[in-house]
Amino acid sequence: MIGHRFLLLPCLAATLYGCASESTGSDGSVGINGAGTFTLAPGESRTILVATTYRNIRICNDVGSSGTFDGALGDYPAVTLQPGMCTSNTGQYGDRITIHNVSASPATGLFQSGGTKPLSRGGR
Repeated sequence: MIGHRFLLLPCLAATLYGCASESTGSDGSVGINGAGTFTLAPGESRTILVATTYRNIRICNDVGSSGTFDGALGDYPAVTLQPGMCTSNTGQYGDRITIHNVSASPATGLFQSGGTKPLSRGGR
């Protein structure tokens, strides 16, 4: 019986590590990240899961980027971002971003999650 306990802990740790690590799906989606950068080829789309809870997420098109892309937070409408521009999605919360390069040049950008969605009086 004692041998099973020693095997359980490494198996549990390996399972949790696999669930928390970044993974890329066949549809271009990427695993959980709190902040990061991305590069999109012309016409490429990608969905990035940023958090497990709804957060305010800022999306920026890098100043050195040569392309323009559309960025959307959660289910909110997409905003077109020129190089050097960032979203101003105050009051919008989501757990993922969807980005799509609408230009004929590669586009680079970054994203960063802020605080979680404030709770109401009832805790919801």
